[in-house]
Amino acid sequence: MPTQAPHPAPANVTIKLDMSHRDRLKSLAIAKRRTSHYLMKEAISRYLEEEERELQWVRAAEVSLENYDHLGSHVTLEEVRTWAKDVQKNRNAQIPLCHK
Repeated sequence: MPTQAPHPAPANVTIKLDMSHRDRLKSLAIAKRRTSHYLMKEAISRYLEEEERELQWVRAAEVSLENYDHLGSHVTLEEVRTWAKDVQKNRNAQIPLCHK
């Protein structure tokens, strides 16, 4: 029987909200039939995912720039624009190849 990895123990965190945020959170929780706690956890989870995706995108751009600096390979803006128009007509349009 496979064993499951233990879940990390939850940690309590205190956050101070101004009254308007607390009132809005409470109203939303009532309207959605959820707890304020649930809504705060969901908001934090979504925020973290969004920020992590953005960070990955920035890191990928940095790696791309390093590759360009090292190799000189690139695709021009016009080539990308042409490809974008082609993709609208044909989802399998060939992506432009890097060149020097």
